[in-house]
Amino acid sequence: MAFLLIVNLIVAVLASALWKVASPLVRDMSVNMRSQIILGLRILPVAASVIFIAAFLIPSYLLNEPVSAVETVSSKLALIALISSLGVCIALYKVFETWLATRRLAADWLCDARQIRIADISVPVYRIKHQFPVIAVIGIFRPRMFVAEQVLDSLNHSEFRAAIAHEYGHLRANDNFKRTVLRICRDLLIVPLGKGLDRAWADNAESLADEYAAQTGPSAALNLASALVKIAKIVPTDSGPAMPAGAYLVEDLSVDVTSRVRRLLRYSDDPSFAVAGMSIFGRSAAFWMWSAALLLLLVVPLIDERSLAGTHEIVEQFVNILQ
Repeated sequence: MAFLLIVNLIVAVLASALWKVASPLVRDMSVNMRSQIILGLRILPVAASVIFIAAFLIPSYLLNEPVSAVETVSSKLALIALISSLGVCIALYKVFETWLATRRLAADWLCDARQIRIADISVPVYRIKHQFPVIAVIGIFRPRMFVAEQVLDSLNHSEFRAAIAHEYGHLRANDNFKRTVLRICRDLLIVPLGKGLDRAWADNAESLADEYAAQTGPSAALNLASALVKIAKIVPTDSGPAMPAGAYLVEDLSVDVTSRVRRLLRYSDDPSFAVAGMSIFGRSAAFWMWSAALLLLLVVPLIDERSLAGTHEIVEQFVNILQ
């Protein structure tokens, strides 16, 4: 448990530093590829710490620790392990709390909801009454889409189709699942590291969903830009969507709608500027890159026992320092 936190913190600092250096270098990549890279960097600390423990620390202890060794757990080591355990408990609790709150609120919305049918949309879509101009998709395994009445009243047919396509883009990218994973990674860290990566991923996820919607028709980019402006104008200043987990077209007045509109207008003028868009290569390349890197970490101890001996020596030195 102590090394779960220590390795997590070390790799998180390195990942955040790497993103600060690399972010200007990846601006010319597709939004999709950039989003995948950011997601990989955010998940890497937790994945690396779990793999280090499972593939290196535990095997090295079982193979190299003398059976007759008598060691005590110092108060310092126990404190680190306790903090790490607390982080795991907090992460699990917050995920459960968010799931429960989302489920309750969705059930509340469904009480007065009326299902509407939209062509080419495979998930249920519900019309609801809400003070906030909600247009959102919630759920991971059984996703549902909710649209507030004022959104339907404010948008014309083309704008509404473009807005729905944006939400469908979040579905295609499994963004609700990714948000849950990112929250677990953030809570396990205990300290507020990686906020820049979280914000960068959220911005890229919105841009990616915008691009997906823009590709659904010749004027879809302009229609979505118009929908964003209209919805932003009717967002109340003292109200939020009040949904703990979900993907929204516009969340609140702090959302930078202007940059999204400018990007959509640019896309409308030159569709080629959105490099690769939602291409199959763009979706899978970063995934396979990170999978290969993590798989390499798993293979190393199997082919080189010296790495396990070295790991055991590092752990012993660390424990001695804390005695």
